[in-house]
Amino acid sequence: MKTVRILLVLLVTFVLFPITPTFAAEKTIDQYYMDDVDYGHGAYEQLERFLYSDIIDGYEETEVYEEDGEEYEYTSILIKPENSITRAQFTKILVNAMNLTSGEIKKTFPDVNSSAWYYNYVQIASSRGIITGKEDGTFKPNDKITRAQMATMIYRAFNETVDFSTTGKTFKDVTKKSSAYEAVVKTAGVGIVNGYGDEFKPNNFAKRSHAVLMIDRALHLESGTAEDELSVIQTVNRNITGELSLYSEQQNLEALEALYRETTMGYYLAYSLDNQILLDDPEYSSGSIKMEQVGKHSSSIVSLNKRFAEVKVDNLKVHVSVSEPEMDMNFEVTVDLSSTAYLKKTEGGTWKIYNLVFDDEDYEDTLTAAMAGN
Repeated sequence: MKTVRILLVLLVTFVLFPITPTFAAEKTIDQYYMDDVDYGHGAYEQLERFLYSDIIDGYEETEVYEEDGEEYEYTSILIKPENSITRAQFTKILVNAMNLTSGEIKKTFPDVNSSAWYYNYVQIASSRGIITGKEDGTFKPNDKITRAQMATMIYRAFNETVDFSTTGKTFKDVTKKSSAYEAVVKTAGVGIVNGYGDEFKPNNFAKRSHAVLMIDRALHLESGTAEDELSVIQTVNRNITGELSLYSEQQNLEALEALYRETTMGYYLAYSLDNQILLDDPEYSSGSIKMEQVGKHSSSIVSLNKRFAEVKVDNLKVHVSVSEPEMDMNFEVTVDLSSTAYLKKTEGGTWKIYNLVFDDEDYEDTLTAAMAGN
């Protein structure tokens, strides 16, 4: 029953509005699935976080298959976590993760053309002293990055925001003569990089999953502030109360769009907007759905650092009243939408929700049961 799907969408996104044409260029929810990474992968959580918060993008691969004599296309989003990663690709991820912008250009590279996709990322990293290039003055953007090079770039990037004073672990294959010695020892000391027993294998090429793991560990060692804590809570509460309030206005689409762009990003923005497409159907013009928050919810910080935060939303109960005369459907139900919100600080310094996970995974069953018994 299509109405069931519509209401399920409503309970997830809190609002009942059709999608507007301005949403058409947004990244769709399909572009946030990791088709080649399962839950058992050692970097699943970190890869998902980076994908959901737009730090990384997946590779789109389209396959054509035949069924019942008809040809269909299926597009997969691949992360390719076990693939090696180039110096340019790693630079892009690091710059995106830290929301870095360009400072004074310290050095240019003859093999980094201004028309290349990685040009701006390399310029930003160079201006921040994160990259210095090779002895011959080149950057070698398409070379595979080694574990030592990656540790060096991370150490330079986070040197001012992470406390590296802890005595680091040493490795027999990274001696004091190595240019990466300090970076490897310091980053190992705080747990950003790990070795293989008493070896680091500095010249081994790094995998994409290794890059994400190391950067993510560094990000979570940066300290947040009291101002960040306040901003994070305000963003979550603004998203919740704003959607419920706008729903009561029924037609304020511009305000809804503004709210989404103000409080959400990445996966959660795409999720919210994509689900609105289901509601853009005149079939439902004769019915009505009313939503009202029951009591007051609470929002509290679970974890907070300079760029990422996790907020627990408790006691978020919503009473839903549905009337659909054409389908002879009338019922009321109260659902608990308590959840955990995940946020990232943007380049502009604002906090936005990139994912939201509900505590009660069976709330859809509660809704379905109410529909069946109406």
